[in-house]
Amino acid sequence: MASISKEELQHYRTQLSNYPDAGAKTALDTIEKYNGDLEVAFTQLSKQDGAQFREVDLDELARKCRETVCSQPAEDFLGLLNLVAGFLPPPVSLAVPVTLYILKIGIRNYCQEPKSA
Repeated sequence: MASISKEELQHYRTQLSNYPDAGAKTALDTIEKYNGDLEVAFTQLSKQDGAQFREVDLDELARKCRETVCSQPAEDFLGLLNLVAGFLPPPVSLAVPVTLYILKIGIRNYCQEPKSA
């Protein structure tokens, strides 16, 4: 299970304070609602906002972003969120748990995983 702590959540919420898309803040609210569980939050967000992703889990969607993310890796939350959000179709709310999942794995580990995995 990929999860983030309340402290991490608060840290990311602070970073999003001026983010232009309210969907990102909604995603953090959903993650908080599910006690930081990124996978459960992603599932709920995809049911609400992402009909095209209902059959895709968090890990699979993160793998789909690998080439884009690893071609110009950003280790900070906002930089990585912008990369992931630019790759995925809207809404940005789905990009938030994917971004946090990648950060939780660690960008170096994520980019070193085999492309076929």
